[in-house]
Amino acid sequence: MRTALAALLLALAALAAHAQAPKPQRLALVIGNGAYRDAALPNPPNDAADMAKALEASGFTVIRRENASLREMHLALREFGDKLGRQSTGLFYFAGHGLQVRGRNYLLPVDADIQREDEVAFAALDVSAVMEKLDSAKNPVNIVILDACRNNPFGTRMTATAKGLAPIDAPPGTFIAFATAPGSTAADGTGRNGLYTHYLVQEIAKPGAPIEEVFKAVRAGVRKDSKSAQVPWESTSLETSFAFREAPALKVAAAAPPPAAAAAAPAPKPAPSKRSLPAGSPPAFVVGDNWTYRVVNLLDQSERRGTMRVKAIQGDEVIYANGNIGDVVGNMSRVVRPGGLVENMQPSNQFYLFPMRPGSTWDVVSQQEVGGRHFELKINLKVGAEEEVDTPMGKMRGLRVERVAQWKGRQGAASGTNTWTYWYNANVKRFVVGETKNVTDKGKVLQHERHELVSYELK
Repeated sequence: MRTALAALLLALAALAAHAQAPKPQRLALVIGNGAYRDAALPNPPNDAADMAKALEASGFTVIRRENASLREMHLALREFGDKLGRQSTGLFYFAGHGLQVRGRNYLLPVDADIQREDEVAFAALDVSAVMEKLDSAKNPVNIVILDACRNNPFGTRMTATAKGLAPIDAPPGTFIAFATAPGSTAADGTGRNGLYTHYLVQEIAKPGAPIEEVFKAVRAGVRKDSKSAQVPWESTSLETSFAFREAPALKVAAAAPPPAAAAAAPAPKPAPSKRSLPAGSPPAFVVGDNWTYRVVNLLDQSERRGTMRVKAIQGDEVIYANGNIGDVVGNMSRVVRPGGLVENMQPSNQFYLFPMRPGSTWDVVSQQEVGGRHFELKINLKVGAEEEVDTPMGKMRGLRVERVAQWKGRQGAASGTNTWTYWYNANVKRFVVGETKNVTDKGKVLQHERHELVSYELK
């Protein structure tokens, strides 16, 4: 009887200790699958190992799986969900083969035996299951990183109806990162890591870098190395700031005592109330900021005016009162044209890339949809010197930027070149003067306009 009672007490104590175990403040599930029977990938296990190391150095408790079967992936996801607390930051990372079927994304286990597209749903891990597990935790910050847009691993045996992965709208408090834009494929890399994870591991280690800046730097590195064949993409609805590494503490030097015989120093002059920002500084938009432009149609000399006012800022998405939507540095992903026609760009129209300094140049790609017509854009940006230009508000200074976009319609043979020259002023947060011309490859001028800032108000 005493033995049984003692055993019962020990069991109850163990259960209490387990129930009271604190949830990790940062928890990550990292999976790297490369040992596929049909299309092996050498780098995902290395990617997972290096990501786990980088995340652990950033304060994460890491659950790691390599070359996992479907059952092992499901069990790891269950363990991840059980350990994720309401105040935890959750991170899910996957490197390996992934594909989309009917708009849903699936991550392939190494034991996947798929002969037909309709078998994918029960033979692979649905990304929606990951999202649901994160949602059930009701925690404030979640991050999903998918380095899973490799080429179709089934060859001619099964052809997916769509390339790459499908876009995912990030639910509140979530940051979703893709190794490449939706519908595109990513490179596995020729070194130890895939191209995307190679840069991601480097950028995570930078102290104090906001998550948005981390992934912007990753995108720039991948795009440059792939010669714009691979452009990473993110979707975010974060409502709080997040950095992988804490910023280093500032060291404050002790003031030296004044010499005994020295005369009293004059009082310092007060700092100016407003500082002039360096010419290439990125903007920091605030709700209420607004700009009004005069737009002159140089083909018929007609004029119109347009006002942009920041209505809301949600994560890294800036929403304007006129229906436009942009990112935190001024690039637009949605533009409502005069007359109500809507123009959508993916990832954006790529007008502002930072650091913006004279001599900088970028080659980027974008996709545009206008009135049901789709276009592929190859864009080159060149930053020139700071110049003084005439505006209706008087002379203003700005960095001269030349943007040349070669466009081609997906349907038909329509193609041409859209050129912009504009002067960016960091203190205004936008360009102060811009001129654009759109010409088909057959020489027809579709558009020729001059945009001039006539007034602005910054909150």
